[in-house]
Amino acid sequence: MELPTGYRLRSPRPRDAVEVAAVVTAHDIADFGEPDFTEDDLLDDWERPRFELDRDAWVIVGPTGRIVGYAFVWAVEPGREFESDAFVFPEYAGRGLGGQLLDLVETRARELADPERGAELGLYASSANTGKRDLLTRRGFAPLHTRLRLTIDLGRLESIEGPPTGVVTRVFDPDSDVEAVRSVMQEAFADLARFSRRRLDEWLALRVRHPAFDPALWRVAVDETGSIIGAILVYDVGGTGYVSNLGVRRAWQRRGVGQGLLAAAFAALRDQGQMRVVVEVAFGDSEGARRLYESVGMRVAEHHDWFAKALAGWPELG
Repeated sequence: MELPTGYRLRSPRPRDAVEVAAVVTAHDIADFGEPDFTEDDLLDDWERPRFELDRDAWVIVGPTGRIVGYAFVWAVEPGREFESDAFVFPEYAGRGLGGQLLDLVETRARELADPERGAELGLYASSANTGKRDLLTRRGFAPLHTRLRLTIDLGRLESIEGPPTGVVTRVFDPDSDVEAVRSVMQEAFADLARFSRRRLDEWLALRVRHPAFDPALWRVAVDETGSIIGAILVYDVGGTGYVSNLGVRRAWQRRGVGQGLLAAAFAALRDQGQMRVVVEVAFGDSEGARRLYESVGMRVAEHHDWFAKALAGWPELG
């Protein structure tokens, strides 16, 4: 691949994290007027299992020495499913940089794909980013599902009912609650197409190791026997509080446990001075979750579509 004169390609280094995060957040600001990504999020991404920074990520350095583009690919499920993305500063659009980053992503994914199984490569594009969506369509990607981002201003929060009688919420204990929370999440998400038991275990381990992890913000719901029946995983990432996941055991769903966990999490964030909270849900796959968040005053602010393609030589995925 040939870059324009004065541009060069290399692997990112840990010390590049601030510059790389700036490239990603520039897209958030261009699409929705505010950032939705932090350096901590990037460092967390780079710590994922099976991710090699020197082989699975790339940066483009511009003529002035500034990092102007970034891309990565990660094997969500080895040999089978690959997550990726590519970003270029908006002011550098129209120079073919995004397409060249996608070339690298696709080439690397094919190297890692299992030739005896169907393999899928995908990435998200917001509803506001028409340039990225058009590029992906031209390259054979198609939108398969949508994630909605809901937000709330805690300064305008109306009162939320606590958990039902017999259930209490308390602070998560990282020394004793991890296995119970993992079990709750596995049960709560068992029917969702994009979750598997192995990946959920991996995901929870990564959430505990996230640079912004603060056990004082996480909450669990406990029944009269002392068993954990629900949990909410929350982060304070500077300008935003983020609900990573909320799960409730099936026998306790639609009984007010989720609302009680949200009330407890919102109170914890507000006590720390955080007034803005966001959460993401899969459109069509988690309508109950969407109704729960909307019932406490959260409203849809963003749409992001997952664009995917079958890697050449393997059957199409539906």
